[in-house]
Amino acid sequence: MRKTLFIALALACLLLPAEAKKKVRVHTIGDSTMADYAENTTRTRGWGEMFQEFFTDDVEVMNYARGGRSTRSFINEGLWDKVKANIEKGDYVLIQFAHNDEKGGGTYSDDGRGTDPWGHYKANLERYVDETRSLGGIPVLVTPIVRRYFTSDGTISAKGCHNLSTSPADSTLDYVFVMKRVAAEKEVPLIDHTALTKAFVEKLGSEKTTALIYVPTDGTHTQATGAALYAQMVAADLKKQGILKRAVRPDAPIVLNPETLDFKSLYVGDEARLCFDFVGLALPTRSGTVTLTAPEGMTLASRPDAPKQRQIEIPYTDGKLWNQCFYLYFTPTRAGKVSDQVTIACGKVKRTIPVTAECKVVSKETPKKIRIQKRTLKGLQEDSLGLTIEKGRWPADIDESGSRYVEYFIKGLKKSFTVRQVSFTLTGRVAYRAAATKSSDFYPRLDLGENQRPSEAVQKIVLPVNITVKPGERLGIRIFPWSTEASDSLHFDITDFTLEGMEIE
Repeated sequence: MRKTLFIALALACLLLPAEAKKKVRVHTIGDSTMADYAENTTRTRGWGEMFQEFFTDDVEVMNYARGGRSTRSFINEGLWDKVKANIEKGDYVLIQFAHNDEKGGGTYSDDGRGTDPWGHYKANLERYVDETRSLGGIPVLVTPIVRRYFTSDGTISAKGCHNLSTSPADSTLDYVFVMKRVAAEKEVPLIDHTALTKAFVEKLGSEKTTALIYVPTDGTHTQATGAALYAQMVAADLKKQGILKRAVRPDAPIVLNPETLDFKSLYVGDEARLCFDFVGLALPTRSGTVTLTAPEGMTLASRPDAPKQRQIEIPYTDGKLWNQCFYLYFTPTRAGKVSDQVTIACGKVKRTIPVTAECKVVSKETPKKIRIQKRTLKGLQEDSLGLTIEKGRWPADIDESGSRYVEYFIKGLKKSFTVRQVSFTLTGRVAYRAAATKSSDFYPRLDLGENQRPSEAVQKIVLPVNITVKPGERLGIRIFPWSTEASDSLHFDITDFTLEGMEIE
């Protein structure tokens, strides 16, 4: 009898649905070099948004990294609290910071980001480790990727490796050295991403690194290929250290980003476009063709100005296809939910990207423009010359500061309003990133667009978007400005801030 009962219980366990198996979650926290980006609006990609591609379906990557954040501001802005609320026993937390901790030149600066390596930076890393462990999580420290700072002999400089000391042998202002010390003292696994990326770019050389790996406009952020390769390095090192080794697949031949394409709500007759990255790291043959097939009723193109086709073929050589972006177009002809897939074939390797949409027919839609004049300033002040940073002293930055923005919002609408584009006029030599959310604490958010290269000319900015604001909802849009050069006299302004779309009945 007992034997029969045991067999029955064993069979019941075997017959449990696959969904009953809990996924291991990997939380990634860090800065812009790890963050997610809006694929349609920028060439920049963070390695964290490519990381999922190097795991089996048993692992779920949750990327919380955000541009412009340091160990200090990630905590002070409440982002770390949101991560902690999601950490469960057995989860992994990968921690990569330093790029923005350096803002104060190795000091605890008044910009809300800079930290001193052996003081606040070290203490913050220790806090991340301790609080992760207190929640049952497993911390992993990841040193920051190198900046593309080549010396005359073809090597990356000490500053490019996050050592701000006057001598490379001096560890006083060496953020990587400090992270390694925390790893040793706290007995935390460490991925030396700095050393891995340094060796890679030095071998590749300055010219190819600039063209293929990093965004040409700066020496810090990566394009899709750089992000994929840098994510692969972390995955391979995790496996080498025996961490999640059964779930890690660093030899993935194709990396796709994003892994799903969701058009969200569309109206019959309206054309929409989404794009996705394709990076062939190790395609099955040295040379060949990648064939992409769109779902029925949709088309693909290899560039925004290329012909739209149901199927396209892209040749490759050397077993690689780097920095390739594809565009998927859809104009629904009837109402209903769409669930289909883009098919990608390369020899024996086949991949699919799920495509979803909810298509609607409306009884009446009226074109509508909403011009917003009222705005809220954070970390900025207004004077007779326009807007400038508080105290008037701009540091040289490579990314946004979460505590410096101009915010516009709409609320109290009587009818649903589908926002199709945001436009404004920008004057002044500032870089910017625009983001939107319906949440009161601006998290999570949707990045709408950016420009990391300031312009002397007056710019008319037009950003595509697909957000429906219902009666009673609030939509906030923030523009985060920064200067790529230190300045005591920089002013800018934003005018004609307008939302355009359709009022729905």
